Amino acid sequence: MFQNLPFLIFGFNFAAVNPQNPMANHYDLIIKEIMDAVYMALSKKFIDNNFSKAEELSTDIQRTREKKTDFLRKITYSDPANNFILHTEAQSKDDSKMIFRMMEYHAMLVRKYKMRVVQLVFYFGKGKSKMKNSYHDGRNTFSFELISIQEFSYKTFLKSDKPEELMLVILADFEDKTKEEIAELIFSKAKVIINETNEMGKFVNQLEVLSKLRNLDGFIQHYIQHTMALELKLEDTFTYKKGKIEGKIEGKIEGENKKRDKMILALYENTKLSIQKIALTAEVSEQYVLDLIKESCIEEVNGKRLPKKKK
Repeated sequence: MFQNLPFLIFGFNFAAVNPQNPMANHYDLIIKEIMDAVYMALSKKFIDNNFSKAEELSTDIQRTREKKTDFLRKITYSDPANNFILHTEAQSKDDSKMIFRMMEYHAMLVRKYKMRVVQLVFYFGKGKSKMKNSYHDGRNTFSFELISIQEFSYKTFLKSDKPEELMLVILADFEDKTKEEIAELIFSKAKVIINETNEMGKFVNQLEVLSKLRNLDGFIQHYIQHTMALELKLEDTFTYKKGKIEGKIEGKIEGENKKRDKMILALYENTKLSIQKIALTAEVSEQYVLDLIKESCIEEVNGKRLPKKKK
Protein backbone atom coordinates (compact mmCIF):
# COMPACT_ATOMS: atom_id res chain seq x y z
CA MET A 1 0.00 0.00 0.00
CA PHE A 2 2.80 2.40 0.84
CA GLN A 3 5.39 1.15 -1.64
CA ASN A 4 5.27 4.41 -3.57
CA LEU A 5 4.94 6.70 -0.59
CA PRO A 6 3.58 10.16 -1.36
CA PHE A 7 5.55 13.31 -0.86
CA LEU A 8 4.08 15.43 1.89
CA ILE A 9 4.59 17.13 5.20
CA PHE A 10 1.49 17.63 7.30
CA GLY A 11 1.43 20.74 9.47
CA PHE A 12 4.66 19.87 11.26
CA ASN A 13 5.05 21.69 14.55
CA PHE A 14 8.59 23.08 14.70
CA ALA A 15 8.10 24.06 18.32
CA ALA A 16 8.73 20.38 19.02
CA VAL A 17 12.23 20.80 17.59
CA ASN A 18 13.03 23.88 19.62
CA PRO A 19 10.34 25.14 22.00
CA GLN A 20 12.30 28.35 22.59
CA ASN A 21 12.49 29.19 18.89
CA PRO A 22 10.68 32.49 18.23
CA MET A 23 10.55 31.60 14.54
CA ALA A 24 8.34 28.53 15.18
CA ASN A 25 5.20 30.16 13.79
CA HIS A 26 7.10 31.23 10.67
CA TYR A 27 8.26 27.66 10.13
CA ASP A 28 4.73 26.33 10.67
CA LEU A 29 3.46 28.61 7.92
CA ILE A 30 6.12 27.44 5.50
CA ILE A 31 5.42 23.80 6.29
CA LYS A 32 1.67 24.37 5.82
CA GLU A 33 2.40 25.97 2.46
CA ILE A 34 4.42 22.91 1.42
CA MET A 35 1.69 20.63 2.71
CA ASP A 36 -1.14 22.37 0.89
CA ALA A 37 0.78 22.36 -2.38
CA VAL A 38 1.38 18.62 -2.53
CA TYR A 39 -1.68 17.22 -0.77
CA MET A 40 -3.29 15.71 -3.87
CA ALA A 41 0.02 14.18 -4.94
CA LEU A 42 0.07 12.38 -1.59
CA SER A 43 -3.53 11.19 -1.78
CA LYS A 44 -3.11 9.66 -5.21
CA LYS A 45 -0.07 7.68 -4.07
CA PHE A 46 -1.63 5.57 -1.34
CA ILE A 47 -5.40 5.54 -1.83
CA ASP A 48 -7.68 4.76 -4.71
CA ASN A 49 -7.32 7.95 -6.75
CA ASN A 50 -10.72 7.64 -8.36
CA PHE A 51 -12.20 9.71 -5.57
CA SER A 52 -14.40 12.61 -6.65
CA LYS A 53 -13.62 15.08 -3.88
CA ALA A 54 -11.10 15.82 -1.11
CA GLU A 55 -12.81 18.14 1.33
CA GLU A 56 -10.80 20.15 3.83
CA LEU A 57 -11.96 19.73 7.41
CA SER A 58 -11.35 21.73 10.56
CA THR A 59 -8.44 20.34 12.56
CA ASP A 60 -10.29 21.15 15.82
CA ILE A 61 -12.15 18.00 16.81
CA GLN A 62 -13.17 18.55 20.46
CA ARG A 63 -14.97 21.48 22.04
CA THR A 64 -14.97 20.54 25.72
CA ARG A 65 -11.29 19.56 25.65
CA GLU A 66 -8.79 21.21 23.36
CA LYS A 67 -7.69 18.73 20.71
CA LYS A 68 -6.18 19.76 17.39
CA THR A 69 -4.90 17.41 14.73
CA ASP A 70 -2.15 18.27 12.26
CA PHE A 71 -4.16 17.60 9.13
CA LEU A 72 -7.62 16.30 8.15
CA ARG A 73 -9.35 15.56 4.84
CA LYS A 74 -12.60 13.86 3.97
CA ILE A 75 -12.02 11.63 0.95
CA THR A 76 -15.17 11.17 -1.08
CA TYR A 77 -15.90 8.58 -3.78
CA SER A 78 -18.80 8.06 -6.14
CA ASP A 79 -19.79 5.17 -3.86
CA PRO A 80 -20.32 6.69 -0.38
CA ALA A 81 -19.45 3.34 1.18
CA ASN A 82 -15.80 3.98 0.29
CA ASN A 83 -15.58 7.41 1.87
CA PHE A 84 -13.18 7.95 4.78
CA ILE A 85 -11.43 10.55 6.92
CA LEU A 86 -7.70 10.96 6.28
CA HIS A 87 -5.85 12.01 9.44
CA THR A 88 -2.12 12.64 9.53
CA GLU A 89 0.40 13.71 12.16
CA ALA A 90 4.12 14.51 11.89
CA GLN A 91 6.91 13.91 14.39
CA SER A 92 10.54 14.98 14.54
CA LYS A 93 11.24 12.89 17.64
CA ASP A 94 9.90 9.62 18.99
CA ASP A 95 6.99 10.01 21.39
CA SER A 96 6.33 7.05 23.70
CA LYS A 97 2.72 8.20 24.09
CA MET A 98 2.03 8.52 20.36
CA ILE A 99 0.02 5.29 20.22
CA PHE A 100 -2.37 6.63 22.89
CA ARG A 101 -2.64 10.03 21.21
CA MET A 102 -3.60 8.38 17.93
CA MET A 103 -6.15 6.13 19.71
CA GLU A 104 -7.70 9.21 21.27
CA TYR A 105 -7.78 11.07 17.95
CA HIS A 106 -9.31 8.03 16.27
CA ALA A 107 -12.13 7.77 18.80
CA MET A 108 -12.93 11.48 18.54
CA LEU A 109 -12.90 11.45 14.74
CA VAL A 110 -15.12 8.39 14.48
CA ARG A 111 -17.54 9.90 16.97
CA LYS A 112 -17.65 13.23 15.12
CA TYR A 113 -17.77 12.03 11.49
CA LYS A 114 -19.15 8.51 11.96
CA MET A 115 -17.05 6.98 9.19
CA ARG A 116 -13.84 5.06 8.65
CA VAL A 117 -10.63 6.86 9.66
CA VAL A 118 -7.23 6.26 8.01
CA GLN A 119 -4.32 7.50 10.14
CA LEU A 120 -0.72 8.19 9.11
CA VAL A 121 2.22 9.43 11.17
CA PHE A 122 5.23 10.76 9.29
CA TYR A 123 8.53 10.63 11.15
CA PHE A 124 11.09 13.20 10.01
CA GLY A 125 13.77 12.43 12.56
CA LYS A 126 17.02 10.61 11.91
CA GLY A 127 16.79 6.96 10.94
CA LYS A 128 13.81 4.74 11.62
CA SER A 129 11.24 5.66 14.24
CA LYS A 130 11.02 3.36 17.26
CA MET A 131 7.54 4.50 18.23
CA LYS A 132 4.96 1.84 18.91
CA ASN A 133 2.22 1.96 16.27
CA SER A 134 -0.02 -0.90 17.37
CA TYR A 135 -1.89 -1.82 20.55
CA HIS A 136 -3.46 -5.08 21.67
CA ASP A 137 -4.77 -5.90 25.14
CA GLY A 138 -6.18 -9.35 24.48
CA ARG A 139 -9.52 -8.11 23.23
CA ASN A 140 -9.04 -4.72 21.57
CA THR A 141 -6.67 -4.00 18.70
CA PHE A 142 -5.60 -0.65 17.27
CA SER A 143 -2.90 0.48 14.82
CA PHE A 144 -1.83 3.32 12.55
CA GLU A 145 0.64 3.61 9.67
CA LEU A 146 4.08 4.88 10.76
CA ILE A 147 6.33 6.11 7.94
CA SER A 148 9.95 7.13 8.52
CA ILE A 149 10.98 9.49 5.72
CA GLN A 150 14.69 8.65 6.00
CA GLU A 151 13.93 5.04 5.08
CA PHE A 152 13.23 6.25 1.56
CA SER A 153 15.98 6.80 -0.95
CA TYR A 154 16.70 10.37 -2.01
CA LYS A 155 15.96 9.12 -5.54
CA THR A 156 12.29 8.73 -4.62
CA PHE A 157 11.93 12.49 -4.32
CA LEU A 158 14.64 13.57 -6.77
CA LYS A 159 12.64 12.23 -9.72
CA SER A 160 9.71 14.53 -8.98
CA ASP A 161 9.01 17.62 -11.07
CA LYS A 162 7.26 19.34 -8.15
CA PRO A 163 9.49 21.68 -6.06
CA GLU A 164 7.63 20.77 -2.87
CA GLU A 165 8.49 17.11 -3.40
CA LEU A 166 12.05 17.76 -4.59
CA MET A 167 13.00 19.52 -1.37
CA LEU A 168 12.18 16.36 0.60
CA VAL A 169 15.43 14.92 -0.77
CA ILE A 170 17.12 16.69 2.14
CA LEU A 171 15.18 14.48 4.59
CA ALA A 172 15.62 11.16 2.78
CA ASP A 173 18.37 8.53 2.86
CA PHE A 174 21.47 9.94 1.15
CA GLU A 175 22.74 6.38 0.58
CA ASP A 176 26.36 6.69 -0.62
CA LYS A 177 26.10 10.40 -1.46
CA THR A 178 27.78 13.17 0.52
CA LYS A 179 25.77 16.17 1.66
CA GLU A 180 27.62 18.25 -0.94
CA GLU A 181 26.55 15.86 -3.69
CA ILE A 182 22.97 15.86 -2.43
CA ALA A 183 22.88 19.67 -2.42
CA GLU A 184 24.23 19.74 -5.97
CA LEU A 185 21.57 17.24 -7.09
CA ILE A 186 18.78 19.24 -5.46
CA PHE A 187 19.79 22.55 -7.01
CA SER A 188 20.60 21.05 -10.41
CA LYS A 189 17.06 19.66 -10.57
CA ALA A 190 15.59 22.85 -9.15
CA LYS A 191 17.14 24.87 -11.99
CA VAL A 192 15.38 22.60 -14.48
CA ILE A 193 11.89 22.65 -12.95
CA ILE A 194 11.78 26.20 -11.52
CA ASN A 195 11.85 29.08 -14.00
CA GLU A 196 10.83 32.13 -11.97
CA THR A 197 13.36 33.85 -9.72
CA ASN A 198 10.83 34.49 -6.96
CA GLU A 199 9.79 30.83 -7.03
CA MET A 200 13.42 29.79 -6.69
CA GLY A 201 13.79 32.08 -3.68
CA LYS A 202 10.69 30.51 -2.14
CA PHE A 203 12.10 27.04 -2.79
CA VAL A 204 15.40 27.91 -1.11
CA ASN A 205 13.70 29.36 1.97
CA GLN A 206 11.54 26.26 2.35
CA LEU A 207 14.53 23.98 1.86
CA GLU A 208 16.36 25.78 4.66
CA VAL A 209 13.44 25.19 7.00
CA LEU A 210 13.33 21.47 6.23
CA SER A 211 17.10 21.13 6.56
CA LYS A 212 16.83 22.11 10.23
CA LEU A 213 15.25 18.72 10.89
CA ARG A 214 18.55 17.08 9.97
CA ASN A 215 20.74 19.82 11.47
CA LEU A 216 21.89 20.66 7.95
CA ASP A 217 20.61 24.24 7.89
CA GLY A 218 24.11 25.67 8.51
CA PHE A 219 25.52 23.65 5.63
CA ILE A 220 22.64 24.59 3.29
CA GLN A 221 23.02 28.28 4.14
CA HIS A 222 26.77 28.12 3.48
CA TYR A 223 26.22 26.24 0.22
CA ILE A 224 23.69 28.82 -0.98
CA GLN A 225 25.84 31.81 -0.04
CA HIS A 226 29.07 30.52 -1.54
CA THR A 227 27.91 28.34 -4.42
CA MET A 228 24.43 29.16 -5.66
CA ALA A 229 23.42 32.71 -4.71
CA LEU A 230 24.67 34.56 -7.80
CA GLU A 231 23.97 31.72 -10.21
CA LEU A 232 20.35 31.40 -9.08
CA LYS A 233 19.84 35.15 -8.47
CA LEU A 234 18.80 34.66 -4.87
CA GLU A 235 19.12 38.25 -3.69
CA ASP A 236 15.70 38.07 -2.01
CA THR A 237 16.26 34.92 0.00
CA PHE A 238 16.79 34.96 3.74
CA THR A 239 20.21 33.35 3.48
CA TYR A 240 21.48 35.81 0.88
CA LYS A 241 20.30 38.80 2.87
CA LYS A 242 21.77 37.28 6.03
CA GLY A 243 25.10 36.92 4.24
CA LYS A 244 24.98 40.51 3.03
CA ILE A 245 24.23 41.77 6.55
CA GLU A 246 27.05 39.70 8.01
CA GLY A 247 29.36 41.06 5.32
CA LYS A 248 28.43 44.63 6.26
CA ILE A 249 29.06 43.87 9.93
CA GLU A 250 32.45 42.37 9.12
CA GLY A 251 33.28 45.45 7.04
CA LYS A 252 32.29 47.75 9.89
CA ILE A 253 34.44 45.78 12.34
CA GLU A 254 37.38 45.95 9.94
CA GLY A 255 36.93 49.72 9.69
CA GLU A 256 36.88 50.08 13.48
CA ASN A 257 40.03 47.97 13.75
CA LYS A 258 41.84 50.24 11.28
CA LYS A 259 40.87 53.29 13.33
CA ARG A 260 42.15 51.59 16.48
CA ASP A 261 45.50 50.70 14.84
CA LYS A 262 45.87 54.25 13.57
CA MET A 263 45.31 55.54 17.11
CA ILE A 264 47.90 53.12 18.53
CA LEU A 265 50.55 54.27 16.06
CA ALA A 266 49.72 57.92 16.69
CA LEU A 267 50.11 57.45 20.43
CA TYR A 268 53.42 55.64 19.95
CA GLU A 269 54.82 58.18 17.50
CA ASN A 270 53.60 61.40 19.10
CA THR A 271 53.63 60.71 22.84
CA LYS A 272 55.95 59.17 25.38
CA LEU A 273 53.39 56.66 26.63
CA SER A 274 54.80 53.25 27.41
CA ILE A 275 53.79 50.17 25.41
CA GLN A 276 51.84 48.99 28.45
CA LYS A 277 49.76 52.20 28.69
CA ILE A 278 49.12 52.28 24.93
CA ALA A 279 47.87 48.69 25.10
CA LEU A 280 45.57 49.54 28.02
CA THR A 281 44.22 52.59 26.19
CA ALA A 282 43.48 50.61 23.01
CA GLU A 283 42.24 47.58 24.95
CA VAL A 284 44.65 45.22 23.21
CA SER A 285 47.63 43.14 24.33
CA GLU A 286 51.13 44.58 24.59
CA GLN A 287 52.29 42.03 22.02
CA TYR A 288 49.66 43.34 19.60
CA VAL A 289 51.08 46.86 19.98
CA LEU A 290 54.65 45.63 19.48
CA ASP A 291 53.71 43.65 16.37
CA LEU A 292 51.83 46.64 14.92
CA ILE A 293 54.81 48.95 15.52
CA LYS A 294 57.13 46.46 13.85
CA GLU A 295 54.85 46.20 10.82
CA SER A 296 54.50 50.00 10.56
CA CYS A 297 58.28 50.57 10.35
CA ILE A 298 58.50 53.02 13.28
CA GLU A 299 61.71 53.04 15.29
CA GLU A 300 63.03 54.85 18.33
CA VAL A 301 66.04 57.15 17.61
CA ASN A 302 67.64 59.26 20.39
CA GLY A 303 64.47 59.00 22.46
CA LYS A 304 62.27 59.97 19.54
CA ARG A 305 59.89 57.64 17.71
CA LEU A 306 60.34 58.20 13.98
CA PRO A 307 59.51 56.31 10.76
CA LYS A 308 62.38 54.11 9.66
CA LYS A 309 64.54 55.58 6.93
CA LYS A 310 64.38 53.79 3.63
CA LYS A 311 67.68 52.14 2.72
